[in-house]
Amino acid sequence: MKRYGQYCPVARAAEILAERWTLLVIRELLWGEDRFNAIARGLPRMSPSLLAARLRELQRAGLVQRQLIDGEPRYRLTPAGLELQPLLEQIGAWGVRWMHELRPDEFDPVLLMLDIKRQSQPACMPERAATVQLHFRDAPTGQQRWWLVLSRSGGADVCDTDPGFPVSVWLETEVATLTRIWMGDMSWSAALRGAALHLSGDPAACRALPRWLDVSPFAAVERAAVSLPR
Repeated sequence: MKRYGQYCPVARAAEILAERWTLLVIRELLWGEDRFNAIARGLPRMSPSLLAARLRELQRAGLVQRQLIDGEPRYRLTPAGLELQPLLEQIGAWGVRWMHELRPDEFDPVLLMLDIKRQSQPACMPERAATVQLHFRDAPTGQQRWWLVLSRSGGADVCDTDPGFPVSVWLETEVATLTRIWMGDMSWSAALRGAALHLSGDPAACRALPRWLDVSPFAAVERAAVSLPR
């Protein structure tokens, strides 16, 4: 851990939080992941050895505690770590507001579907489960087809193999398009008008899908802020 040699609390906090990957590890823990492999799944470009090192650093700093449950290590945030939640939410909202240009290497179908699973709002979803089959035209082989099972009671269940339920909506698009919709940079109507996205299936379900998925909570925070008088 690099030291700034300053008593300033911003500098001392940055010694811990400004290390590469640290805030993303905390993000995964805030989203409820407590197993090593589950945390790693949300950070596919982080090596397992570096993840283990960051978790040890966070334990030493008093932000994470490691427990053995049925012989398996679990990682959970301490009260000090949990206090970082509003900070990360504000950083995310700031990123949506000011970091507009996404790079091609940032479009990842696996991470997008994981994000939709974890952050979509069940209250917006149908009472009875509805299945959406997605086809990403530009995704790598093996990551092109996904299924979303949406319900108010279960939220968004993401499958990379056919779950066998009747499909209500077929959605065909590119990873970049759905990412921009999810992050609030493009509307469903604009994507449909420009033929960047195609929906077919039950007409009522097709009309309801934008309401069922809505946008990322980060984008929702920014959308609410923009609507306020300044």
